[in-house]
Amino acid sequence: MKFRAIAAVVVGVALVTGCADTPKLAGSAAIIDGKAISAATVSERIDQVRSQIQITDPGLVSAVPSLVQISQRSVDHFVLHALIEEAAKREGINITEQDVVSYREDIFAQYTKDAIEAQLVTQNAVPTTGVDEFMFEILVQRALMEKFAPGGTKAAQTQALIDYITNLSQEIGVELNPRYGKWDPSNLMSTPGDKTLSVPLPVSLG
Repeated sequence: MKFRAIAAVVVGVALVTGCADTPKLAGSAAIIDGKAISAATVSERIDQVRSQIQITDPGLVSAVPSLVQISQRSVDHFVLHALIEEAAKREGINITEQDVVSYREDIFAQYTKDAIEAQLVTQNAVPTTGVDEFMFEILVQRALMEKFAPGGTKAAQTQALIDYITNLSQEIGVELNPRYGKWDPSNLMSTPGDKTLSVPLPVSLG
């Protein structure tokens, strides 16, 4: 069971804190195209993910992510969502609420709701409250891939999407709070900062 993704998740991230080393980023987790994503918003997402993992069926979890993994995946998600929204706007991609609902229900029917929610929360740091947002992102990515490389192979379409989002990321600018590391536009993910810590998630799933 695989979802299309424009960036792979790797281990390691700066531990989430509310402070920044520069006044511009004080209170922010990231600034994208001049717009801030607050550290409080990311922290709330992390708390939701951790709480949901606590009650997820252990049989549906292949691996329990560490706190630093959850932190990285959370901040990466917010950055990528902003980039995908901007790409959709620029390229005239219109995904309706009904499109999202229909796609989500198809996925749930194919793999079961519990299995999908377990995968999203443990592998993508997406809690139940963010499932529709995630489905929206997938639909936009699919539309962009077909637009950039119509009829092309999956590999060609994926590369076309990566190239586009990478260039967009560099054009509009993505800056992370140093506590979260630095944004790597070539890989479309954050990279560890100087204060990276490896903190295991204090939860037992088996």
